[in-house]
Amino acid sequence: MSPLIVTSLARRLKGDLPPSPPHPAIAQTIGGRRWPYRYLEHCQAVCGDTFVLHPLDRPPMVFLCDPQDIRAVLTGDPVELHPGAGGHVIAPLIGDRSFMLLEEQEHLSGRRAIHPAFHKQIVAEQTATLEDIVERAVASWPLDQPIALTPRIRALTLQVILRIIFSDQPDATLADLHGRLVQMLAISDSLILQGPRLRRLPYWRGLWRRFLKHRAAVDDLIHRLISDRRISGSGDHGDLLDVLLSAETVNGAPMPEREIRDNLMSMILAGHETTTGELAWAFQLLAHYPDRQRRLAEELDRDAGADYLHATVHETLRHKPVFVFAIPRNVVAPVRIGDYTYDPPVQLAACTYLLHHHPDLYPQPHEFRPERFLGSGAQTRTWLPWGGGRKHCLGRHFALLEVQTVLRHVLATRRVLPAGSHIERPRWRSAILVPHSGGRVILRARPMPSR
Repeated sequence: MSPLIVTSLARRLKGDLPPSPPHPAIAQTIGGRRWPYRYLEHCQAVCGDTFVLHPLDRPPMVFLCDPQDIRAVLTGDPVELHPGAGGHVIAPLIGDRSFMLLEEQEHLSGRRAIHPAFHKQIVAEQTATLEDIVERAVASWPLDQPIALTPRIRALTLQVILRIIFSDQPDATLADLHGRLVQMLAISDSLILQGPRLRRLPYWRGLWRRFLKHRAAVDDLIHRLISDRRISGSGDHGDLLDVLLSAETVNGAPMPEREIRDNLMSMILAGHETTTGELAWAFQLLAHYPDRQRRLAEELDRDAGADYLHATVHETLRHKPVFVFAIPRNVVAPVRIGDYTYDPPVQLAACTYLLHHHPDLYPQPHEFRPERFLGSGAQTRTWLPWGGGRKHCLGRHFALLEVQTVLRHVLATRRVLPAGSHIERPRWRSAILVPHSGGRVILRARPMPSR
């Protein structure tokens, strides 16, 4: 038995952690993977707003649902709470020198380097590119038959983020990179990222080797694009690659190429996977709530502002978040939050899903009601789809613009109908939750509104 598991068991028996559901570690692991939303709700009902799970091969994970406790975790001292280690699941995809996985000053240095590329003004300047890509993609989606929207949306959002990063590259080059990335990121649909021990088993070993082969092909092309930009010496594209090539490390040295690669992969992954997931959930919800879809379409038809569009996006992020919890913080020094003092090895997870579904904060929390965000808007302490503290999402402004643009283009000419009797249950794709069957809907043409 590993020392980590022995320590975890000792702590569990000693009782110095919050309550845990009365299930063995393997059952807790399966519950969290198979029924992520429902299992967390069950744990909260049994244990209260603070509880601990003991996933296999992992330190104890404490889930906190109280707004004050969540704020304490998200704004905690990075000397005591390390957020980088909480992203270990995606390390094989983005690399261990990504700013997402670094700690303290190295993390802040990486964030500062990337931040200018996602300034609101820069995002606004990308609108024409975004509109063009979305219009062409949506026009190609078939009508009057059940289709899985998730892979189509993923192809669209990946095309968008690649164009924003490598603005000077011809379409053929980006199409090549696009295809290689799709092959590489297919690994996200398996449990092999969350379960490293699977990589040693015969079937999974072959899957892992194919992933490594595809990753090497992606890396070759990315390094070539970085080299070409360095040789050209042109820094006037204003894209993310320019920003990183001019960035410095915490010591004032130019950012190494390996770090540039890892940060580019971080932006590619975060810049399309999460947006894809939220759009797939939005279409699932609109298909199964036709009255809400009708109201949104009528607002867009009348060109009567975007209040209900904004409310729809906010409610989707609340009700069907792709992230169940903010990036876990590794406790590296004793820290007191709420009624407990936590010592290593423990991870603290600010459970935004349960926060967003607390009936005292959001009445009828399992109903899709965009109206709850009309007028008053979102409350920053109780609506946290972007995380918080030093780990809040850098690309949130662009993500909102992208989601709104896709919804607007689809609903301008199409009705979204359900392809099944129920909203799809969630499944894991690396560290996010997406509709289980690919977000299947039926798109039907609707007549253009009369003016």
